[in-house]
Amino acid sequence: MSDSSSNAPLPSNAPEWMDASARKKAQYTILLTVFLDILGFSIIIPQLAVYAAQFGATPWMTGVLASVYSMMGFLFTPVWGRLSDRYGRRPILLVSIFGTAIGYIAFALAHSLPFLFLARIIDGITGGNISTAQAYLSDITPPEDRSKSYGLFGATFGIAFAVGPLIGSALSHLPGAWGGNFGLGMFSMTLGFLNLAMAAKFLPETLSPTVLKLNRDRPSPPSPISGYAKTLAIPKLNTVILIGFLATTAFATIQGIYAVYILKEYTRPLVQQEIARNPQEAITRARTLATAEQSSPTSSSAGEGASLIPSSEGDITTPYDKSLGGDYQGPKGVASPEGLSWRHIEKLLVRPESARVVGQIFGVIGLLSLLIQGGLMRKLPQRVGEVPLVIVGTVIMAAGLLSVSLMSHLAPHMLWGQFLASAILTLGNGLSTPVLTSLASQFAPEAERGEALGVYQSTQSLGRIVGPNLGGLAFGNIAAGAPFVMGALIMLVAAGMALQLRAFAPSRGQAKAA
Repeated sequence: MSDSSSNAPLPSNAPEWMDASARKKAQYTILLTVFLDILGFSIIIPQLAVYAAQFGATPWMTGVLASVYSMMGFLFTPVWGRLSDRYGRRPILLVSIFGTAIGYIAFALAHSLPFLFLARIIDGITGGNISTAQAYLSDITPPEDRSKSYGLFGATFGIAFAVGPLIGSALSHLPGAWGGNFGLGMFSMTLGFLNLAMAAKFLPETLSPTVLKLNRDRPSPPSPISGYAKTLAIPKLNTVILIGFLATTAFATIQGIYAVYILKEYTRPLVQQEIARNPQEAITRARTLATAEQSSPTSSSAGEGASLIPSSEGDITTPYDKSLGGDYQGPKGVASPEGLSWRHIEKLLVRPESARVVGQIFGVIGLLSLLIQGGLMRKLPQRVGEVPLVIVGTVIMAAGLLSVSLMSHLAPHMLWGQFLASAILTLGNGLSTPVLTSLASQFAPEAERGEALGVYQSTQSLGRIVGPNLGGLAFGNIAAGAPFVMGALIMLVAAGMALQLRAFAPSRGQAKAA
């Protein structure tokens, strides 16, 4: 933050003790809290679809799994936002972080697809930390600096998303159960409890007792639906929320389906080519991985008393779904070795390779997000304007989504094409997302900002419900690239909405007074 911004007047709802120095310390603390939270999240999420596929999930079921966290968030995030307005940001953040850590434990112990669902449901119910953190940052940031602050917020996401998938990729190569969901879940759980301890010790409350009392004295809405209705009735804010919903719906196809798209179009064909070129070397590698699985003291095959710890290669008796290429029978004329089927050999080799490729792609996405939102977005909104950035960003996102599908045809089995497509997509998302959040905070009434941002975040959760489900259905019933073409069309609709947003874009003076 620049010196000028740190000396700017505080929002009126901030406590009197929070001078410029205290505000800067609080900003760094909340950003570190968000970093640890997203780091654990980003270690698991890129690999979630890979584990679902190992358990035989269809693309639609993979999409449902990707969306269930957001489904819980859609229902509970406005509640957490309203509670944070009335009882403070700090206690809600602590409860949310604790629930996230419990969800990671459930993920670590998952033996099957239903247990993966349970883990995501637990995390989703208590997942009000991001919207509460956004409200926290808004509390301590003057309106004219919020785009810059949300750019740093996005950069924090970028750092975590750059590091997290790479950590997940590295962990996936560990022997035995430590290389599967057990290792990833326990590592993320450790981050969660570390985050909880740090937030409990260093994170101050931002809402003064006077503001909290006023917020508690306001009559509660009769139901969560009334909270949505009230927020969506606010002029200008409802348009921003709609654009954010459409953009998130389109982008969510990446979250839900991209990993299995990579598995089908790139990882499985490349592993199968490797097996066909040198079957004996592939068998040797698979035997090494299988031996580590059987000898691991944490493996389910390690004997009685260890059955709670899941196997790392998933259900080896279940073939991949037909839409992902179906079962693998091995190279023609080559018999499978004793004790190993070709299905088992392929799965043993595909999982770490998929983790490596997906981790690298998501790592690039995170790194570019860091450069865009932590660099370009610190000054670009003031120079170009917020609404033009939304327009340009949504159009670039449409191009990026379309290129994901095109690259598999223009450069089949060549992973550089997907790195390029993800870079285009990340550029568009990085230009538009922090600006939309800033506009939402400016158009929201000050006393209801936490609830309004909770609704904004919750409608984005709705987009993350719709996107993966539509993407999974399109993947399984039309073609592997169909979800991304559909996402590009949705982004063009969002761009059209952004053009209408020009008519009531906030002026600089309005932003300062918000």
